[in-house]
Amino acid sequence: MNDLEERLRAAFDARARSYEPDPHAWARIMERRPRRRSARWLLAALPVALLTVFVPVLLNGGLGRNTAIDPTGIYQQLMKERTPLGKEASVDNPSEGKPLRIWFARGKLGYPEVCYIVERAAGEPYGACTDAVAWEDVDAWYVGSTLRDGAATAMDWGLAREDVGAVAGVTKGGQEFQGTVRSLDGAPYRLWTVTYPAQEPMSKIRISDVDGQGLGWWSRDGLFLPDGQPMSAPMELSQGIFVQPYRTKEGTRLNWSRHGAELSQMPPATDHAVTVSGRRDMIIGLARKDVARIEVSFGGGSTASVVTRPDPWNLGVTVFAAMSPSDDPAESRRVTAYDASGKQVWSNEEPAMTAPDVTDKVAGKVMTLPGTEGSGRPVRVWFPKRSDEANEFCFTGGPAPSNRGMSSCLVDFPRNSRSFQEVTTYLPDPGADIYFGPALADWESVEAVLYDGRRVRASFLRDTGAPYPVWHVSVPRGTEVGGFVMKAKGKPDQQVPKYSKSCTKRAERSEAARQTLPAGITALLVPGCMAFWENGEAAPLPGPLPGARLSDVLDAARPVQWISNEKAWYGYAPAGTVKVELRMKGGATATAEAVPDAWGQNVTLFAAPVPKGAPKGGETVALTGYDAGGKELWRYELPKQRSAAS
Repeated sequence: MNDLEERLRAAFDARARSYEPDPHAWARIMERRPRRRSARWLLAALPVALLTVFVPVLLNGGLGRNTAIDPTGIYQQLMKERTPLGKEASVDNPSEGKPLRIWFARGKLGYPEVCYIVERAAGEPYGACTDAVAWEDVDAWYVGSTLRDGAATAMDWGLAREDVGAVAGVTKGGQEFQGTVRSLDGAPYRLWTVTYPAQEPMSKIRISDVDGQGLGWWSRDGLFLPDGQPMSAPMELSQGIFVQPYRTKEGTRLNWSRHGAELSQMPPATDHAVTVSGRRDMIIGLARKDVARIEVSFGGGSTASVVTRPDPWNLGVTVFAAMSPSDDPAESRRVTAYDASGKQVWSNEEPAMTAPDVTDKVAGKVMTLPGTEGSGRPVRVWFPKRSDEANEFCFTGGPAPSNRGMSSCLVDFPRNSRSFQEVTTYLPDPGADIYFGPALADWESVEAVLYDGRRVRASFLRDTGAPYPVWHVSVPRGTEVGGFVMKAKGKPDQQVPKYSKSCTKRAERSEAARQTLPAGITALLVPGCMAFWENGEAAPLPGPLPGARLSDVLDAARPVQWISNEKAWYGYAPAGTVKVELRMKGGATATAEAVPDAWGQNVTLFAAPVPKGAPKGGETVALTGYDAGGKELWRYELPKQRSAAS
């Protein structure tokens, strides 16, 4: 897997909202960096060419088209298909000595975006818009930086939720620089800025609420900083784009960046005369040293002409960056290269980039998920036919930025029938959160349980040729859903909590006493989750649905909820369990003592160190619970991992 693919996987894992009952998956969801892809909800493999196109779009949003170098003209171009959200801020930019204009807008698919225009002390101004959809577990996050070579002072800036009252920048050495947090009337988020000496770059921001209570931190890696070490000074291209060589583990890489964030990174060599890394409204890349100009013609009829510049690092290539007349990263295009005399030296036709066509063998038909028809990017669902008789349920699309070009499948259905997916629509305003998944034939109903105790009944989408129906339920956008109750004929109700990272905030802000467990683990029950702390970091497990208890989450199919991290493993099990045994692939075992929970949830809590000699990231294959007399009460065999292609 190349560097671009790794970054795409990271972006998808961080932003996609897929849920599953596998405890390993929940532990992975809690990490800010992915270890491996989910075993059940799987991102369908994308062609490398498509990866190159999509990566910059996911990582840093879009750039606004403009031909005018006047800030007013840039604003008009940026807002051509957007509507303002709230007032505009004018922030002092210490790197340029000119104002940085920042405002919010609603994009054509309805989701909020943050836009900015940078005026330069010695260069043309430029502007951009990027999505401003908050990650579920984040109080404040980075958007950009004015840090550049030659500037004595720099400023990092980003967005924050309404309850954030203060942000401080922290250097690698621990020095802090207090920032400023401000609200813009009518805006969906607050704006924070931190100014600091350029020779003391930030490593993270420390976040506090309006009462001064700490809310944790967020890494400056949120700007998607380049890998490796710079080999030389950067070269500025047009529109505030910089290109710079880096020394990485994979060798020399050229890095394109703008406003402190990476746009693309690629080796200074190519099998083609031209390598274009397209992003919304931007054309960047490299070419052979004999290529003086490239022309990109898009399927929609527009054309861009880009003059290349020789690299100053003697790498034998030319580089380029320019605004693009097309804002569709999946549009077909023809790239033509010319030498200095105007002679054509190379040409390549690239078809429209789409997610892999996995709908050619469909059991029944491809269906549109109700509630997404008017969203601008409808969600399609289907059941693929498989030769090995293993069932799958797939979907593609969705109007949220994280769904761009995304396709995902649930494998090994119906065994994983508790899994569900979520998409957010923004049109028509105010939008909706829609949950959906495949249902077994004997299911009578599915209900979403809201945090206030109300229940919303799901509908079923049926196709005569499909092996199963599809359930779906819609709630107003932003409504907190605690989980779902799935009722099958003649069987006990299944309670499926919704894994919500926001419950971690509630746990960390709670002043209630925690229950102490072995291996340095503490635990606290809060609405939405059962939180455990290991080395000061909270790792939650699903909590009870509103009006229910933890014991209601457990049943014969899933008698235990647990997490295994690097140093310890812990969780909860049915009442009466006094010992839990863990068995790992390769034969390593460990035993944890279990004690009754302190909140009357009819469960026992357990914790123990990871067994010595266990391989890092070792796979657990079974857990067994015993009573006080040593009798086996329950056993949970973990399903074998499957790949999307298996």
